[in-house]
Amino acid sequence: MRAPPPSPAVARTGFSDLQPDLMGEIHGRLSFLDRLAFVAVSSAASRDALKPEPPWLVLPGETPETATVFSLADRRSATVRASDPAMRGHVIIGSSGGWIVTADERGRMRLANPVTGEQGNLPAITTIPFVNATSPGGHHFIMDMEPFVHIRYRGEHESWPHPHGTFTHTAGDVRLWFYRKVVLSASPHPGDYAAMLLLDSYFGAPAFATAGDGRWRVAPSRDGVEDAIHHKGKFLSVTYTGIVEAWERDGVSGEYTSEAVTTPISCPPQRRKYLAAAPDGRLMIVLKNTNGGGVRKGYFEVQVFDEMTQRWEAAEDMGELAILVGVNSSLCVSTAKHPEINAGCLYYTDDEIGKAWLRREYGYSNSKPNVGVYSLKDGKVMSIPGLGEHLSWPPPAWFTPSFP
Repeated sequence: MRAPPPSPAVARTGFSDLQPDLMGEIHGRLSFLDRLAFVAVSSAASRDALKPEPPWLVLPGETPETATVFSLADRRSATVRASDPAMRGHVIIGSSGGWIVTADERGRMRLANPVTGEQGNLPAITTIPFVNATSPGGHHFIMDMEPFVHIRYRGEHESWPHPHGTFTHTAGDVRLWFYRKVVLSASPHPGDYAAMLLLDSYFGAPAFATAGDGRWRVAPSRDGVEDAIHHKGKFLSVTYTGIVEAWERDGVSGEYTSEAVTTPISCPPQRRKYLAAAPDGRLMIVLKNTNGGGVRKGYFEVQVFDEMTQRWEAAEDMGELAILVGVNSSLCVSTAKHPEINAGCLYYTDDEIGKAWLRREYGYSNSKPNVGVYSLKDGKVMSIPGLGEHLSWPPPAWFTPSFP
């Protein structure tokens, strides 16, 4: 998926010569795909006058060669060409700074900018110290648990609640049950990035990679990492025990270590946590009730960290904010800047890749609703306006279009 090429007439117009307010007026009157074409032929300096694009949903296409994109602002969808190889038959496991991270049936992860078409590879899974392929083709991966536990718990093996030994995944299972999410640094591209890979809850630890290093480094994390974002130049994560930590890379060894930046959040068991940051920098955690029963009143809760009191406070109303959550990203959006998005609401997508695959494999409807809107104030559950039925495998993902 990339921005449509401009016509020769448009290319000769010389947008950089137009007044910024006129450019903004033209841009605001275009459909969402045409807005991308407009930005593509605008100079980097003149893009500052244009309204940033609100998030889109990337949905499965009717064929492997296509994808469906849905604009929250326009409340319309369009069929686009899926970039090869990064988006064909791949699952989106991360979305940051206008880029997505995908995983294929052999566990390979790729970076892709769906707007520009630029792509690149992330380091191989076998660069993780405890992961080994059974053959050059990599049809199975064996996880050696003893060195993993040694890294995660800094040698305190008695802290690991599961048996030691080995753990085997098929290559196709890796993206379903081993990867959880990938978070990218700000303004990434294939030659210059930092990435944080969150492993599934059974493993619980994070791994980090940089373009210059070319390998994944597992980091110690006694309490495990449930979700993460990149904020103000740092990777931030929330542990399964509800503590937000900031990660720093040692300039000599290249290893990452964490430091707590909040007190623990108090929440009942069986609550999944998503970490987000408000436009003003406040840290927010969305709690999702995973105790069965589907989306209903009380399903989501939002807590905000108060820097003055060093306490988490429940938010009954988010004001002019909305939060988008899902397995691939969690972000907070200003509804004052994007009035098309409902204030005080949580937009959610299916966040269990493995379970989504099982539903498909065992004959559940592939058009089962797996996205929606939840009003924090009254607990009302709504469909996303303009979004009709759609395929549910691979699971839908949030994506915010941007140009470098």
